[in-house]
Amino acid sequence: MPALSPAAILLILLATACASLAHVLWGQRWVQLPIFWLAACLGCLVAYGIGYQLPLNLPAPAGVPVFEAVMAAWILLVIASRLWV
Repeated sequence: MPALSPAAILLILLATACASLAHVLWGQRWVQLPIFWLAACLGCLVAYGIGYQLPLNLPAPAGVPVFEAVMAAWILLVIASRLWV
C-alpha cells in the first residue's frame, strides 16, 4: 500500500481541524459534519492547487501554504454553513 505524501497528510489534517471547529461553532446536526469536511477539503485543495502565497514570508511545510489553505477553507465553510441542510 503506497504511503500518502506529507502534503496530502497536512491538507487532510488542516481540513479536518477546520471542519471540526466549524461544526462546533455552527453545526446543529451530524449530517452537516461531512458537508463541512468536504467544504474544508475543497478550500484547502484550491489554495494548494493555485499555489498562491501572500508576501508575508510564512513557512510552507511540505509545500503547502498553510495560512492560505486555512483561509480558503474558512471562506468555503462560511458558505457551507449558510446552506439549509
